Amino acid sequence: MPTLEQLNAFISTVETGSFSAAARKLGKVQSAVSQHIANMEADINHALFHRDGRYPTLTAQGQQLLPQAKAVVAQHERLSLQIQSLDSGVSTRLTLAIDEGIPYTRLSDTLDNIASHHPQLHIEILCASSKDIVELVKQKRATAGIIYNDEIYPEHVDFESLGSVLFDVFVSPTHPLAQTHSPHVDMLKLHRQLVIGSKDALKVNALSPDIWQADNYYMLLELTKSGLGWSFLPQHLSQEALINKQICKLPIEFNQLGWQANVDIIQHKSASENIINRQLRQSLKTLLEK
Repeated sequence: MPTLEQLNAFISTVETGSFSAAARKLGKVQSAVSQHIANMEADINHALFHRDGRYPTLTAQGQQLLPQAKAVVAQHERLSLQIQSLDSGVSTRLTLAIDEGIPYTRLSDTLDNIASHHPQLHIEILCASSKDIVELVKQKRATAGIIYNDEIYPEHVDFESLGSVLFDVFVSPTHPLAQTHSPHVDMLKLHRQLVIGSKDALKVNALSPDIWQADNYYMLLELTKSGLGWSFLPQHLSQEALINKQICKLPIEFNQLGWQANVDIIQHKSASENIINRQLRQSLKTLLEK
């Protein structure tokens, strides 16, 4: 079986185009690189390079082995990083919980940035309501949560603001509330409200006594489109349905009911000073930028 040094000599020769260039890249003398490759060829009983030209070129057997050789070297590097992380005491797992109603088109950029600094990191993404995410962080099931502000957090939960998201009141164009301008907000109490609640909550904050409850905004949007009630929805999530005239903003005379909901990133105090978590918070500063 080829050694790691042999594989590195083989890959570097392919990437640099010559034995001498590979030696410079690896910080070795050319004879050492040539010997590693010769030993590897002897071990596998196949030539890896044609040597009849000015520069070595891969044989058919060399071409077949190159992807596997790169995979072995990459896996060894990952193993080395994993061992280093054991010594450093830094967790190699990050579980991020995010409320589905929060824009996350920029989230992949953040995660890519974190992964580039910590290639050994295993990342898990959870989606839940903000109320449920607070519990996930409190119980350390999630490393961090991106949620709509809850104002009062449990004792062991740290938070940092990321910005805000615009909300408005929406109904289906076929809903009775869409047929006329309501003179006052109490008219909403006469119709079913579609609300967000946690999986375990028995009570939720609602304006209407008649409520249907879901744990994510996508379900609220579908229920609203179906004319089953009125709801507060994030504007960014509602845009497509609004353009397609599947929903409309609630017409009400005396007041604009829309508002800006603050978005926070939360973490358990025991983990908030972890270097990966600090970098995560910093990277997420741009999550809600236009």
